[in-house]
Amino acid sequence: LALHEFFAPALRDMGLERLLQTIEMPLLPVLVDMEWDGIAVDRALFARLAVELTRDLMHLEGKIAQVAGTSVNLNSPKQLAALLFEKLQLPVLKRTKTGPSTDAEVLDQLAELGHEVPRLILEYRELQKLKSTYVEVLPTRINSMTGRIHTSFNQTGAATGRLSSSEPNLQNIPVRTPRGEEIRKGFVPGPGCRFVVADYSQIELRLMAHLSEDPAFIEAFRSGGDIHRQTAALIFGVSLAQVTAEMRARAKTINFGTIYGQGPFALSRQLGISQEEAKAFIAQYFERFAGVRAYLDLQVKLAREHGYVETLFGRRRYIPEINDKNFNLRAFAERTAQNSPLQGSAADLIKIAMVRIHDALQTGGLGARLLLQVHDELVLEVSEGEVDSVMALVKRHMEGAAQLKVPLVVDVGSGPNWLEAKR
Repeated sequence: LALHEFFAPALRDMGLERLLQTIEMPLLPVLVDMEWDGIAVDRALFARLAVELTRDLMHLEGKIAQVAGTSVNLNSPKQLAALLFEKLQLPVLKRTKTGPSTDAEVLDQLAELGHEVPRLILEYRELQKLKSTYVEVLPTRINSMTGRIHTSFNQTGAATGRLSSSEPNLQNIPVRTPRGEEIRKGFVPGPGCRFVVADYSQIELRLMAHLSEDPAFIEAFRSGGDIHRQTAALIFGVSLAQVTAEMRARAKTINFGTIYGQGPFALSRQLGISQEEAKAFIAQYFERFAGVRAYLDLQVKLAREHGYVETLFGRRRYIPEINDKNFNLRAFAERTAQNSPLQGSAADLIKIAMVRIHDALQTGGLGARLLLQVHDELVLEVSEGEVDSVMALVKRHMEGAAQLKVPLVVDVGSGPNWLEAKR
C-alpha cells in the first residue's frame, strides 16, 4: 500500500497508467503460464553436440599451433598477444591498460586483412562459447519433476521495454552459424505436438515508416515485395530490375543502420568502403528519405527538451546523457533517442499480441501454449491436429496488434523442433 501511494502519482504524472493497465498488467498471467510450462530439449542431441564440439576445438587448437608455428594457451590474452603481435608481427590495432587488445573486434579486423591465425582464433572462441554457455549448461537446467527447462521472463529488465530472459537466458540462442542452428534443433515440443514459430517481418523498419511518415518509405512497404530491393532502386535511381545483389546488400545495411544511428565509420567498416564513400551513401539515403532524417532529428530534439522519448504506446525512455558535456556520452544518447521509440514500440506490439493470443487460445478451447518470446518472435507448442488453426490465429492477432500506415507482416512456420519451425 505504501508503494502504491508513492508510485501511483508518479505514474499519473508520467502518463504511464494506460501502459501499465493495458499492456504490462495483462501480460503478467501470460508470462506466469509461459514460465510454468517451460520447454523441452533433446538430451541425446546435446550430448552428441558436446562430443563433436570437444573434438572440433582440439582440431582447431592443433591447426592454430601448426599455422602459428607454436602452441599457446588460447584462453590467455597475454599469451595470445605475444603470439599475434610479437611472434607473428601483426599490427597492433588497439591497446588496453595491460597491453595490446585481443578482443573480438581486433581479431575481426586482423582476419579481414587476410591473417589466418586471428580468423581461426575467432572460430575457436565461437565454438568454445557454444559449448560452455549452451551445450554443457542447458541440459543441467532441466527440471527433474517436469523434464523441461523453465526460464524467467523479466518485464523490467530492459530500458526499451523489451522482455528479457534469465536463468537460463533462452533469448540469445545463436542462429547465424551451422553449429548455432544445431542448438535450436535441440529444443523440441512434447509428445504429439509440433512447434509453431511466428516472427514479425522487419518490424522496426515498418515502425520507422509509420513514425517518420516518409512517403517513399511508406510506399515501398505498401507496394509489397522486397523492401531492401525497393530502397536500393530509390537510392541508386534505377529500376527494380536493375538492382544488383551488391546494391541490395548495401541498401539493407543502411536500412538497418539508420535504426541504430550508424555513422560513416561503422558503415564503411560493414560495407568495406572508404569513410568518404560511406558519408556520400548516407547523404544519398537521407536525400531520398528526407522524412526519416527529419524523424531522427526530431527524437534528439525531444530528448533534449523533455529528457525522454516515447513509444507509440507512451512508454518513456529517459536519456539524461543527452546534454552531457562528454561528446561520446552525448553521441550514444542521441543514438539511443533515435532507436528507443522503434525498439520500444516493437516490444509493446508483441506484448499486446501475446496477451491477445493467450486469451484467444483459452476462449477457443485450444490446447496450444505460448512457450517463448524472443524479441520479435513467438514459439508455441501445438498438438498435431491444431497446427493450421493456431497458425492462422497467431498470424491474425500479431498482424492486428496495431493499425499502422504500413502493413504488419508475420511469417509463420511449424516443425518438429525450433530450427525446422523457424525455417
